[in-house]
Amino acid sequence: MLTAARRRTYLLITLLLPLLLLAGVEGTLRLARPAGGLPLFIPAAVETDGYLVANPEVGRRWFAGVASAPAPPAEFFARQKPANGLRLFVLGESTTAGFPFPRNGTFSRELRDALRDVLPRDSVEVINLGIAATNSVTMRDLASEVADADPDAVLIYAGHNEYYGVLGAASARGGPLAPYLVRATLALQRLRLGLALRALLEREGGAATDSAPSFMEILARDREVPLSSITFARGEAQFVDNLSALLATFRARGIPVFVGSPVSNVRDRPPFASPDNEAADSVFRDGLAALARADSARARDALPLARDLDVVRFRAPSRFVGIVQEAAAVGGAAYVPVAERFEAASAGLPGASLFLEHVHPTRAGVTVLARTFYDALAEARFLGHAASPERLKSWDEYERGTTLTPFDERVAFHTVQTLAERWPFVPIAEQRDYRATYRPEGLADSLAFLVSRGGVRWEAAKVQLGLDYERRSLPDSALAEYAGLVRDQPLAELPRRLMAQALQRAGATDSAEHVMREALRVEPTSAAALALGRLLIDRNDVAGAIPFLEQAVSLEPRNTIALYQLSLAYGLARDIARARATALALARLDPRFPGLSGWMEAIGLAR
Repeated sequence: MLTAARRRTYLLITLLLPLLLLAGVEGTLRLARPAGGLPLFIPAAVETDGYLVANPEVGRRWFAGVASAPAPPAEFFARQKPANGLRLFVLGESTTAGFPFPRNGTFSRELRDALRDVLPRDSVEVINLGIAATNSVTMRDLASEVADADPDAVLIYAGHNEYYGVLGAASARGGPLAPYLVRATLALQRLRLGLALRALLEREGGAATDSAPSFMEILARDREVPLSSITFARGEAQFVDNLSALLATFRARGIPVFVGSPVSNVRDRPPFASPDNEAADSVFRDGLAALARADSARARDALPLARDLDVVRFRAPSRFVGIVQEAAAVGGAAYVPVAERFEAASAGLPGASLFLEHVHPTRAGVTVLARTFYDALAEARFLGHAASPERLKSWDEYERGTTLTPFDERVAFHTVQTLAERWPFVPIAEQRDYRATYRPEGLADSLAFLVSRGGVRWEAAKVQLGLDYERRSLPDSALAEYAGLVRDQPLAELPRRLMAQALQRAGATDSAEHVMREALRVEPTSAAALALGRLLIDRNDVAGAIPFLEQAVSLEPRNTIALYQLSLAYGLARDIARARATALALARLDPRFPGLSGWMEAIGLAR
């Protein structure tokens, strides 16, 4: 007969056995696939060790089965924060991610430039974690990992995607689920076992085939969400709950938060296409009529109300500003008056001067956003960092400093046009596939169109366009494209090498040498060392060139061009012994290298 103690022991074993089994499976999966999870940050694939970058696959947590899930911009930061570091993470949706501009168009990079000017003694990092088509649900899911990355503060600009963003209240992906089930599902996906089960379900059910031109169409489940509906109330409650939880997570870790109020186009964006929008359409027409007769007070009442009555919820309603204000006050965060600053910059009614369509800012709007967050940080005395505010440039300079070129603007144009000809901007019966009907004109437009539709990488297009400008003797245009790449890829030598070579061809040899030395400093590669060595030879500085040509060979012993150039340099320096040895090393690798035979004869080597 079992004693009471033994019965308790057997019961405990029975209860623990499934948990131990699951732990064993999880451990086995982690050993078998150590890189198989979906963490927010991963080691950066750059020459210099010690950097992290946002995981380009992290969007798969929420966009299961989508081939190219939205991801944060690729921005490197030090694994170990410098002692004099100021590290800010920026959370948000597509506006934060910079949509529709390439990465240089984000407000976070303008903000970073300003902070680096006024904090010259600090290492300033502003890491953008904005992800298109997401909302407060996904930000809450990332909060603990962001806190673990040792930020000095977190900046948040969000609110427009609470209904149709992934896992939003009216979303086709997770909308009907109770919030606690959504959070439990996301927690399960932190485990390899959870991801394995999800992959199995996707195979059984078939992977998603998201082929529509935008996630706006893919994600909208309840396309009409009236103010009085249960779905509207769920979206509002979701924003309140998640924003409060976000702030609580960071407050518990002693991390300051700056949270901005959402703002949208009310002057020039009619209510979206819906048969249920008669009330919103009527109020919008009334607002336009008031503007026409210079009744600004009535217009400032009517046009925001038309936005709020719009049953297609791609713009945050007015009451979301109050939610942000209250959450900041209760959660100990700094309220950033983004909506108020946009209104002040547009006579109370933000429109086409600050917005490309409904919520995404123009370049001028991006600068307003950056400046508003900068002012909030300045009011917080730059979080205790010694500042030199007199070093701040004009904000027009920071806007120009984004290095966006006409090509980049064209990428944004095609992206916006793709949206503007689809629902919800036009009725479903009238929508067109812009990408299937547009015919590009010229190389720049063709490349911009391909980048917009995902047919070519932005970086590759910039290089191709820059080289074409050089072929057509347009050095300034080529340099502008390369400057954009340098800004986007500060740890890569190739953009600087291309810039240096363009400067050299344009006759600016001093500038070319400076840029080439910087390229070799940020990423020591054989190609960079070779380019600098050849540049110095062209300047008749053979003694200065030799160490760099030697470095090129050391970094890549089979670099035949570097070997040939090094042998020539030794010869010019009258070091015939090393010229011969290097030429023989090249001959063993490529006896038919162009010019080698004649050079070997010139230095007394018979073939």
